[in-house]
Amino acid sequence: MQPLSHDTYREAARLYSHVFISDEPTTHRHAPNPTQFLPYAEYYVRSLISKNLSFVSLDTRTGEVIGFIFCLDLTDDIRNEGEEMVRFLSSFQDTVLLIDELERRFLTVSEIRKGSVLHVFQIGTDRRYRRCGIARACIEKIMAHGAGLGYSYVIADCTSDASTQAFGSCGFHMAGTIPYDSFKPNGSSFFSGMDGEISLMIRDITK
Repeated sequence: MQPLSHDTYREAARLYSHVFISDEPTTHRHAPNPTQFLPYAEYYVRSLISKNLSFVSLDTRTGEVIGFIFCLDLTDDIRNEGEEMVRFLSSFQDTVLLIDELERRFLTVSEIRKGSVLHVFQIGTDRRYRRCGIARACIEKIMAHGAGLGYSYVIADCTSDASTQAFGSCGFHMAGTIPYDSFKPNGSSFFSGMDGEISLMIRDITK
């Protein structure tokens, strides 16, 4: 496990693109074109390097990226990274609104100070290496890293049962959920008929 860097971000972006387009429920629903998605993914992942809050897991034999965990301070707005980031997020507007609503309902964001809550944006593992404990190792790494930086909590917006279980196995508790089918912002039917729910998972890392 090592910090995301200029040496690994492109490979991490490729894995992120593959995992999320193939397996992440809300991204799968949006069905982005992989060729168009990748350049934005590289821009996004590169922007995380300077934050010093994201990690990748490497195969010890080949050195290839086989897992990742991407994080930001909860008070940071990724949209402030520039117009290219705004365009990227606009392709997933319904999901962005869903995450915003989840956090609005179950967090008092306006009262959270910078440096206190670490937000896991994405976590993923190469399909060939699943069930090898990589996701758990990523979560444990970011908890230890966050605690070392003085953070008090880590939160994650979990969009699948697998991610909810992974965070639950690391001591996170569920603060609240929104069923996909129930979320209809401004009358939107984007998530209509979609099974499952998004869950807000929280862990106090001071204990």
